[in-house]
Amino acid sequence: MMLANFNVLGVVACASTLLVMPVAARTWAGSVDMEQACSEQYGGGWTAKLNGSSGNDWNCVDASGNTKSINVDAYCSQTYGNAAYADPQGGGAYDWGCYWR
Repeated sequence: MMLANFNVLGVVACASTLLVMPVAARTWAGSVDMEQACSEQYGGGWTAKLNGSSGNDWNCVDASGNTKSINVDAYCSQTYGNAAYADPQGGGAYDWGCYWR
């Protein structure tokens, strides 16, 4: 019975240690340029257009009014290297940032 109590206490001690371990801070790679993202992903005839107030309200639009989505992760990895990823941070239209993994 004493061994069973010791094992339970050991598990609790390990779990509590894991809960207080600090999370590694991410590293800022740079900002997101939606105009550049549209140009890189679809060509020179595409521009960025904001259709709301959230980070996911951006689209690429051509002269005929056709729209396509922006792959912000692809923009970050192409601009800052394969280890970079996009994060909408606060969720606002201008809150996007690129970070390294």
